[in-house]
Amino acid sequence: METGHGVPPSDPTALFRDVVSTLRETRRGVYQHRMAQALLQKDASGSRLVALGEDSERAVFFNPASQTLESVPFDRDGTHEDDAEVLSRRLSDPATWVERNVAELAWIHPHFRWACGLDGDDRVRT
Repeated sequence: METGHGVPPSDPTALFRDVVSTLRETRRGVYQHRMAQALLQKDASGSRLVALGEDSERAVFFNPASQTLESVPFDRDGTHEDDAEVLSRRLSDPATWVERNVAELAWIHPHFRWACGLDGDDRVRT
C-alpha cells in the first residue's frame, strides 16, 4: 500500500462540504446537508466513515472496536443500521479494502485518500 506524505487532512468543515458536494452530484433532492450531517454524526460516535458507494445510497463505515467494515444505507432521516451489510470482518485497517474497491466508490474519506496515496487520482472525486 502506498502511503500518503505529510499529515492527513482533518478539517471537519472541509469534510462536510466534500460530502455534501458528492451527494449533490449523485443524489436527487434537497436534503444533502441532512444526509451529510447524519453520516458525520455516526463518524463522530465511534464508527469511522470510509467511503460512499458509487450510487451514494450506502456509506461504508469501519468499526474499530469490532474490526468490521459495513455498508450502511442512509437517507435524509439518517443511517439505517438494521439494513447494514458486513463487507469484512477482522479488519485492522480499511485502507487495503479502499485500494481494492476504489473504482466502485463515489467518494473516499480524505484520510483514506491520503493513506492510499489517491489524492491525485482522477478516479476519486474530491
